[in-house]
Amino acid sequence: TKVINSPDDKVGVALYGVREKQNPNNFEGIRVLLELERPSAQRIRQLEAEAERTPHGFEERYGCGRAVPVSDVFWTCTTLFNLGADRKQFHPRVFLFTCEDAPCASADELASARTRVQDLMDLGVTIEFFPLPAPAKEFSIERFWGDLLPVDPQDFVDRAALRLENLERNVRMRVHRKRTLQRLPLHVCEGVEVSVSVFVTMLEAKVPYPVYLLNENNKPLKSETKQICEQTGALLHPVDDISTYVELAGQRIYVSRAEANDIKQFCEPGLRLVGFKPISCLKPHHRMFHAYFVYPNERGITGSSTFMAALLNGMLDRKLLAVASYVARRNAEPVLVALLPQREEVEDGAGQLKPPGFHMIRLPWGEEVRSLTLPAPEAVPAELPPALKEAARNVVAALRLDGFAPGCAENPVLQKHYAAVQALALGEEQPEETVDVLLPDAAALNDKAPVLKAWRDAVDVAAPARPAAVKRAVPAAGGDGEDAPRPKVRREAPPPPATLEAMRELVHSGDVERLTVAVLKEWLKGQGIANTGKKTELVERVRACM
Repeated sequence: TKVINSPDDKVGVALYGVREKQNPNNFEGIRVLLELERPSAQRIRQLEAEAERTPHGFEERYGCGRAVPVSDVFWTCTTLFNLGADRKQFHPRVFLFTCEDAPCASADELASARTRVQDLMDLGVTIEFFPLPAPAKEFSIERFWGDLLPVDPQDFVDRAALRLENLERNVRMRVHRKRTLQRLPLHVCEGVEVSVSVFVTMLEAKVPYPVYLLNENNKPLKSETKQICEQTGALLHPVDDISTYVELAGQRIYVSRAEANDIKQFCEPGLRLVGFKPISCLKPHHRMFHAYFVYPNERGITGSSTFMAALLNGMLDRKLLAVASYVARRNAEPVLVALLPQREEVEDGAGQLKPPGFHMIRLPWGEEVRSLTLPAPEAVPAELPPALKEAARNVVAALRLDGFAPGCAENPVLQKHYAAVQALALGEEQPEETVDVLLPDAAALNDKAPVLKAWRDAVDVAAPARPAAVKRAVPAAGGDGEDAPRPKVRREAPPPPATLEAMRELVHSGDVERLTVAVLKEWLKGQGIANTGKKTELVERVRACM
């Protein structure tokens, strides 16, 4: 999934503490297993083959346990980044895995390692540290790594183990890049205008559409749409030869393409402030589409950040939301949006959790609101018994998902799709097993069975089920009386019409619908009319002909 999501990213793998040396700096005990290049099926298969080695096989092939200065390891990483990646195009990261908590024995080696780490940070490199403690052996972060890397020594080993478990999951998740969707002006009032950037916070992820290739050379195909006259077979010009219409009161109102574009044109793209409302006016069912996020664009108009910060604080203090008109692009219809303010949240050690800005929520027009009038369910008392309410509360409390948050579950359809693509790309016999996190937890439901049964019993007491209706017995065939079943008389199909007048009589009497499909097709073929489709379509063509 990561390869599909970011095909331009470069990945390299280096081993240190091994027997052989193979690196740009010719340091002892460091072997570059994979150069810093774009991932490919061959490189992935090579890594999978290395991962399948047993510890004995790995030691026999590469060796292990050789003392290597940590400064040489970071120096090698710096050289690989300088040779294979442009700092302006990539965000370099180093994932460091080790089981040694004190690889350096002297203060000089620690000082040299600090210098090389600082060189990496000057390049903008982020170092992710993953300790791998050996079984029955304690890993102390304070002995060496806590003084070298910017890590929090408190519970770091336990939290790093959790990060390592989430690392594979994050690699398989499709992460979208945080790109600016639009840069638009925000018209506050006459003579007051600021610039904002619009981001997409949530968007439905779908299986990508297939790319059609020519089987001779595997080059992508280019599709073109052309309109052809049904009678002459000539190509039609999309502007001069084709017109559209809107039906009104049984008449066709013809509209040219230029007129249709003028009708769609309302105003220039941007946001226009309409007014303010209390935040309590916005209900969950008012949301028509996924939310956007609006952030000031200081590069567009100087002072936009200061103005938006003042507006944000004022709306938060008064618990208000802004109502605005939003035109996304030219020829786009205007929509009503609510600008919901969000305060910045920062956590020590974790950085910014929520940025300051506005969530832009699409609001419905009056024509888009559907009023529902539903009758009250039958056999439900006007006042529910307290026992039934308490049983329902117990069910809700028992089925609470305390650890659930939007975005914590992966789409099983996407995971299965990417597993199949990976199997085809890597030549695997079977795709990897994907976990469907949406399946019910049978063990947890069994534990909650008494609570669910108590709720069911309370419902049966409050609203007992009605007895099933008893069907009246059907008398046996040959019996006397009025209740004896009457045999159905099947009407025979009329004979095929030989003339046009005979077909017209069948149409007027309604018996045309009793003709068989074969007769209808044969008659339409004789009249030179298309005879394909379902029976209802054939009957409509016959009636249109009459």
